[in-house]
Amino acid sequence: MDCSAGGFRPKITVNRIGTAGRRGWGEFMEDQVSNMDNNRKAGTIKLAAKVALVALIFAVVFYLIYFTSQYGKANFILSSSEITSGEEVQVTRYTGRDKVYFFINRKFEDLDSNMFAIEIEYFENNDFRRYKQISYEIDKDFQSLAAYIPSDYFRRPGKYRVKASLDGKVVAANEIEFAEK
Repeated sequence: MDCSAGGFRPKITVNRIGTAGRRGWGEFMEDQVSNMDNNRKAGTIKLAAKVALVALIFAVVFYLIYFTSQYGKANFILSSSEITSGEEVQVTRYTGRDKVYFFINRKFEDLDSNMFAIEIEYFENNDFRRYKQISYEIDKDFQSLAAYIPSDYFRRPGKYRVKASLDGKVVAANEIEFAEK
């Protein structure tokens, strides 16, 4: 405040934020409206970028969940004739002295295992019970393995479950049925 001899006179100062030099109130408001328009455009662009980023993250997470659920799954086929590829049809009913041929590979990778085992379970008393096991020692870089199970392993008519294990972990199981010889 300025208290000079002439009396009490308050000193009024106007703070013009964002103005350069001596400009009028109208010019100041035009700048503010222009800044608001620019801020809205920038805000819309930022919002669109955030939405796109969230959508991209969801797409990547979904892809990873799908890919990891499929990665390493085994393709295990049983048939009454020799199998040459993973495209063969699964056979579930066998008769007489049929050999059970099998084929195993993994989706998207080698077998990546040192030990392959087939566990044969027989269905009795409303449950599958362990019956026989066949083991193969293999190299980790095998793409697939195909062979047969002799009919002697399926002497009794009835239902069987054949499980495929790689390094002790069951990767697939198929049910088959043998009819009377």
